[in-house]
Amino acid sequence: MDALTALKKHPKFPFSGYREDEEQYLMSQMYWLELFKSVAQQTKDAWTGWMAPLPDRDGSLIFSTLCTELARGVIFNQYAPTEDDVPHDQGGTYHPFVAWVDVFGDAQEEQVIEHLTINSEISAGCEPLCLRLLTAYVVEKRSRAEMEEMIHALEEQLYGPVASPP
Repeated sequence: MDALTALKKHPKFPFSGYREDEEQYLMSQMYWLELFKSVAQQTKDAWTGWMAPLPDRDGSLIFSTLCTELARGVIFNQYAPTEDDVPHDQGGTYHPFVAWVDVFGDAQEEQVIEHLTINSEISAGCEPLCLRLLTAYVVEKRSRAEMEEMIHALEEQLYGPVASPP
């Protein structure tokens, strides 16, 4: 049994109590690591740990990885609805999956790293979306413009028409 399958059999999966429970937080980090590894193993690129998560365990920056040779990174922020969140399909603003591509760093002072950021809950509905974007970015090495187009199409599929920035 692979590690990702084993994590999904854990009694506390999908680790929605990660904000309060250190074990669930660590299991969430392992989930994102194993999900990433399931895609990255299809390449020969060297991906390593990048930024350390903040100590408050709120899920922002729960896992990140970097390939210095490609000047690319991936950041995962974990979502989980709070009791006040209303799902988008019920007229609310909670979106279980959001992604974008951005850059980190200042070219005058250091290497600029383009990165895919995925904000997602751990769920059967979000996992294939994460895998699709990771495959496009990590394995197929799609350009930023291609990724933004793919993300826009996914968000329209999930949440309806999305206004483009001017």
